[in-house]
Amino acid sequence: MTKYFKILLLPNLRTGMILTFTCALIICVGTLIPLPQGVDVPGTDKWHHFLGFAALTYPLTVASRRYWLSIIVFGLLFGALIEIIQPYVHRFGDVADFTVNAIGVLIGFSFGVIGYFLKLKSDNLVSQPKQ
Repeated sequence: MTKYFKILLLPNLRTGMILTFTCALIICVGTLIPLPQGVDVPGTDKWHHFLGFAALTYPLTVASRRYWLSIIVFGLLFGALIEIIQPYVHRFGDVADFTVNAIGVLIGFSFGVIGYFLKLKSDNLVSQPKQ
């Protein structure tokens, strides 16, 4: 596994926080900046919500078990808050979007847990002395 591949897929705490913050910022920009006119891209809106919120929860879940409950609560509240704020910035809040956000949070978290245990296993293999 290359160094950069491991840094992104199995980040340490600092990198996990940076990646999570970056995803939150991208989600805010993508969902809260008013659009001059309605954008109709059938079928892709829900995928964007799903991928954005899965990417939001994955890095910090992999980075530290200590933040597991916090990242789920944050992801769900953040997804709800985005949908509540959107009508005030001339966007459309949607319960279906929140549902997809929540599914993204849970799937991102699930993959993060798998990544966390893979990282533990990888770290244990590296730290064992060779015989």
